[in-house]
Amino acid sequence: MKQIIATATNDALVAAHIAAITAKTGSALMGTSKALLIEEAKRQMREGVCHFIYLKKPDKFGHQEVREAMGTLDKNVLNATLKGTGDSPETWGCCYYHDVIKGGARSFRWSNLIAVLS
Repeated sequence: MKQIIATATNDALVAAHIAAITAKTGSALMGTSKALLIEEAKRQMREGVCHFIYLKKPDKFGHQEVREAMGTLDKNVLNATLKGTGDSPETWGCCYYHDVIKGGARSFRWSNLIAVLS
């Protein structure tokens, strides 16, 4: 069954987030809500630091750990930590950020974002 998703955005990247998360979770509502949450987290990270929570990638036993992070998308900080592999994490459904507490590059899957706290 084909789902039609109506949003209050004309941003192609948000639409791509919605489609990817909906396909992964099987829920258009989940896809839409998480995509808008991702955009809020990115907006806050572009303006400074964002406090957020997400599920880490499953370990070899399939267990997932909840991770609380403080991240930024400040260009000066990112330029110092980017490896420049040429492939954007957005391509495989991830958001790249700089962890201001751990002091390094991190990423999380769009569908694993739980909450934006700040």
